[in-house]
Amino acid sequence: MKNWFRIGLTKTTIAGTLLLIALAVVLHGDTPPDPIGQRFHYETSFDHTGYLSDTPHWGSQVPQHKSYPDARRVSLKLEEEDGPSTPGGTLAGLLNARKSVRSYADRPVSFEQLSRLLLSANGATRVAGGSARRTAPSAGALYPIDVYVVAKDVTDLSPGLYYFNVADSALLQIQARDVSATLSAAAPSQPWVGPAPATLILASRFDRVTTKYADRGYRYAYIECGAICQNIYLQATALGLGTVAVGAFNDVALNDLLEADGVREAGLLIMPIGVQR
Repeated sequence: MKNWFRIGLTKTTIAGTLLLIALAVVLHGDTPPDPIGQRFHYETSFDHTGYLSDTPHWGSQVPQHKSYPDARRVSLKLEEEDGPSTPGGTLAGLLNARKSVRSYADRPVSFEQLSRLLLSANGATRVAGGSARRTAPSAGALYPIDVYVVAKDVTDLSPGLYYFNVADSALLQIQARDVSATLSAAAPSQPWVGPAPATLILASRFDRVTTKYADRGYRYAYIECGAICQNIYLQATALGLGTVAVGAFNDVALNDLLEADGVREAGLLIMPIGVQR
């Protein structure tokens, strides 16, 4: 009697487990849930209606600086006001002059200026460990961030959408037409996106970095994008150009422009470039 009870319990347990598995397949399909990194990027993306997620949460506003009333205060001191010299000025000077610029003179950006911007943003600097290293740090030297260029009014460069090929420091024209209106529509209510003579778009090929670091690779991609963004700001300042980091855009529309699927590859940042007024 006890043996039959045990057998029956085992069969019931197995049957129940199989039923739960079958129910999960019906509810979620025959593939496992999306990785949390993919879900995070999707749920923080926009389309023309707003957040793709229907559950955005907001926190309360907090001060920009933390306060430690009882802490001992030690003021910073510099022996020299200026830092290391660069072709466009001292590093300290460029950092102090760096700002977001949303209005540009009605003048073209030169191809040489664009070249310097791209090489400073994410160009190759040296070979180490058998691979080319770049101007921005990258986890595992995997370099998931790619730079695209929307050229509207660049001397010696026809309008179009270009891919910056770091391997040979060249631009590859992937659309031979003026796509500035399409770009402008992807960032509505921001008149500095589209009319600018040139625009850099930073996009991440997530699978380059998640292959090694799994979901944490998303963090590394965003960190690298920020480093490249600052490189662009500083070089633009050195060249007398202006830029602004634009993170509010229609992800679906921008990815369509880049022919990116929004999963393995997605646009992260738009940076219009123009001559400062």
